[in-house]
Amino acid sequence: MDVGIPSTAGPMVKAEGVHKRFGRHEVLKGVNLEVATGEVCCVIGPSGSGKSTFLRCINHLEKIDNGRLWVDGQLVGYVQRGEKLYERKPRDVAAQRREIGMVFQQFNLFPHMTALENVMEAPVRVRRETRATAREHGVRLLDRVGLASHLDKYPTQLSGGQQQRVAIARALAMRPKLMLFDEPTSALDPELVGEVLDVMRQLALDGMTMVVVTHEMGFARDVGDTVVFMDDGAVIESGNPQDVLANPRHERTRAFLQRVLSPTPKPS
Repeated sequence: MDVGIPSTAGPMVKAEGVHKRFGRHEVLKGVNLEVATGEVCCVIGPSGSGKSTFLRCINHLEKIDNGRLWVDGQLVGYVQRGEKLYERKPRDVAAQRREIGMVFQQFNLFPHMTALENVMEAPVRVRRETRATAREHGVRLLDRVGLASHLDKYPTQLSGGQQQRVAIARALAMRPKLMLFDEPTSALDPELVGEVLDVMRQLALDGMTMVVVTHEMGFARDVGDTVVFMDDGAVIESGNPQDVLANPRHERTRAFLQRVLSPTPKPS
């Protein structure tokens, strides 16, 4: 598996006092967070806590209102001169975004393209790779995610889990240094979740830096190097998965975990 090579020895992701508003609604209220190179950071929390918004800020799909956000030592979306921030030109933002892979809840594959064509599209159009190079790399990636026999199938011919694995391969085709996952299994039937999580586990073993917004507590416990609990737009606590999930310090974390980990009563 090709893993992006970071250019600095510092944290891959660093957020300082990140705020984000939509109109009068403040979604992020001063988020502070660091993710080391090669680390898997799992972000958990209730719906509406700001997890997905924070993830979208990391690759500047959403602009922050206050604070600072760095990826691999570079301010995301801005340059700083003196005490002032100036927004980067669109082409410079696009160049930064090329280094950050993102996998969404929905697969968003091109329906008129095969699995391989979906994986080849961005390297050819954005990175200007030759079709031969992009095809060779795409075949390797689809083999890596267990889809070597599905290269020529269209999205409608694939299960949800298979489509999400194509989406992961598509993100990896850009050779990112950082991968962001926004609840990548939430749109899948329960029996298909495992095949996607297995691919993500292997990515972690390969050393890919990952920030994963997830409700899969088993994955967070077994694969995460750090678990971050967010609520109401802020990081409430973070630390080793065993500590956060088994012995949380904050009452809000305990209440959340009690809800999500309690078995669902069977209908009588």
